[in-house]
Amino acid sequence: MKKTWLAASMAALLLTSCSGNTAKDVDIEALAQEIVQTVAFDDTLEEIDDSMIPMLYDIDGYTDAVLYKGSGATAEEIALFKMGSVSDAETAYKGAEAHIQSQVEAYESYMPDEVTRLEDAVVRQDGTYVSVVVSADSEAAEKLLEDSF
Repeated sequence: MKKTWLAASMAALLLTSCSGNTAKDVDIEALAQEIVQTVAFDDTLEEIDDSMIPMLYDIDGYTDAVLYKGSGATAEEIALFKMGSVSDAETAYKGAEAHIQSQVEAYESYMPDEVTRLEDAVVRQDGTYVSVVVSADSEAAEKLLEDSF
């Protein structure tokens, strides 16, 4: 009897823990707006037209994307991508990291103070989602993204 109860308990525990891994459907437009409103930015971020995304990010396979950028006085930005698959998201994550590295190299020569902000950028993959937040408060951005996904 104890073995049966133990097996049933373990099965229930496994099912409960696995349910946390189910994919959430996140409204990335609303999430981006929430980030803009709640995370500290030194610059004023504006939503960039979707047609500009391929010029800034070498990321393919997204089904939805949103990009906010500042005036250029800072490196601050928000980029959220919903990818077609986890595999696409893994590739996009590498593209997001490459974008940040490219930004570091660009800002080193003319705005070296922004390099620290870029090096502290939040770049993460959550299932089929890829997020990039360059802000004055990476910790708050990370917490918000963690709570959202």
